[in-house]
Amino acid sequence: MSRCNSRDELNVHHKRRDGGNGIENARVLCHNCHVNTSTFGREGKKPPEFSQEVKETALIHAAYRCECEKEECHFSPKEIDHIIDEAVKMPKYHL
Repeated sequence: MSRCNSRDELNVHHKRRDGGNGIENARVLCHNCHVNTSTFGREGKKPPEFSQEVKETALIHAAYRCECEKEECHFSPKEIDHIIDEAVKMPKYHL
């Protein structure tokens, strides 16, 4: 399984809403992967913010990169090249 590894727009995300605010419940995600979590933007009890110390520790542990491993959230550079190549081959329609 590949890892997103994005360094852009990083957020420290709660793994579980009811899991507390310690480092064990913190996960670094880029904005795109954060939006693709099952709880993003959903109604329900929102956990309190992580402390600045927990945020900094999480970022260090993640090497300042997104930790997402869900395939449907991101594509590798090779996959992006393949998608572009396939799109270029498709017939173009004009309205």
